[in-house]
Amino acid sequence: MKRVPLLPLLAAVMLLLPVQAVPAAEAEPKVGLMAGNIPFSAPLTPEEAQYLGLDKPAPFTLKDIKASYVLIESFNTTCPHCMMQAPVLNRLYEMVSRDAQLKDKVKFLSAGQGNDAVAVRMWKTFHKVPFPVLPDPESKLGKAINFSPYPVTLLVDKSGKVVWVHVGAFDKAEEAFKEIKAAVK
Repeated sequence: MKRVPLLPLLAAVMLLLPVQAVPAAEAEPKVGLMAGNIPFSAPLTPEEAQYLGLDKPAPFTLKDIKASYVLIESFNTTCPHCMMQAPVLNRLYEMVSRDAQLKDKVKFLSAGQGNDAVAVRMWKTFHKVPFPVLPDPESKLGKAINFSPYPVTLLVDKSGKVVWVHVGAFDKAEEAFKEIKAAVK
């Protein structure tokens, strides 16, 4: 019985196996990151659609929002850090809404990573969130920025370029407000 060399046979089999691409490792989003035209699910109410400048509650993209900048929070309804940040983000929204330079330029929204409409509706009610909170069951936002931990708060321009970012919860709306005001042109 003739013996077949094992190494060449193994090499030949390996060449026949399909090759799978390895996804790039996640990295914290930085200022300058191009997130692109991020897709979002439909706003939950007509009022949320109106606030964002949309014609109706339907799926939309970043470019559909009628504002120069969008502050986007990536969160999850079960995240304790996100829970701690909710009142701080509400305060930041109020500060931006009252500022003459920012109120017409910046819109807010939160995207619940891995959360459905029921979960984000409960979140919005419980935390008294005054801006749109959207379900993102497929984590499209996390995929767009190649980063899935939360909370992450991004200020993006119409092209999808990140102009300000904060990874993790922030304690003081005033500090974030100053940084956002400096980032908005």
